[in-house]
Amino acid sequence: MSNAIELRAVEYRYRSSDTGLKGVDLVVPTGSMTAVIGPNGSGKTTLLRVLAGLVTPSGGDVSVCGGPPDSARRRSFARQVAVVGTQSLLGFPYTVLEVVLMGRAPHIEGFRLESEADLEAAAEAMESTEVAALSHRIFDTLSSGERQRVAVARALAQEPRLMLLDEPAAFLDIKQQTVLYDLLAALNEERGMTVVSVLHDLNLASLYFDQVVLLDQGSVYAAGAPEDVITYASVREVYQTDVYVDMNDLTGKLNVLPLPRSRKT
Repeated sequence: MSNAIELRAVEYRYRSSDTGLKGVDLVVPTGSMTAVIGPNGSGKTTLLRVLAGLVTPSGGDVSVCGGPPDSARRRSFARQVAVVGTQSLLGFPYTVLEVVLMGRAPHIEGFRLESEADLEAAAEAMESTEVAALSHRIFDTLSSGERQRVAVARALAQEPRLMLLDEPAAFLDIKQQTVLYDLLAALNEERGMTVVSVLHDLNLASLYFDQVVLLDQGSVYAAGAPEDVITYASVREVYQTDVYVDMNDLTGKLNVLPLPRSRKT
């Protein structure tokens, strides 16, 4: 299968009559890393929810891992696709280990208990995300950043072919942001896992992703390599703010800096 995701003329409208997505065409090759960027309200999370099968588009065609996600059997879909959103409290005293083991549910038939293989997958996922030391802590007692890392560990425990992430580094400090995206890049390179992540940080999008999709008011404004999408002109027009865009000599990737409105021209 050459493409993990294919969207053709996808539309989605909220009950309030506000348009979430308008005629979205998108192809995500299998084994790629794709960043979805855009200002608040541009449709990023809506797009991710469509890909995850959580909402049904009002028009167009969606194929994720070979078929429409909203009609796929959830167990078989979860064996291929993992979703990480912003983590809220669970309201029940689950430990970190128990939460991560929830990621093994698609692989456990009936009422069978977790096997050694399930426990090993959970332990490896916690080690990779640096939450192994928290395994016996209650999830709801963790900081926002710790909960987010546990959520990524749970998704890794699913052993998916495709991972969909919505602002996974939102509550992480600069070190943990690097740990997370280094891990995703390694999984992409070593296992061929396809990664699609919504994020606001244009520098992270340029540094780690080979494809960037820029949304504007529910439509794809531009899609392609970071250097072709994250330009001064496109960022200024879509985000309605002045920026400085240049190549970083150390990384060979783009750097984007907002400019204060008080800047003299």
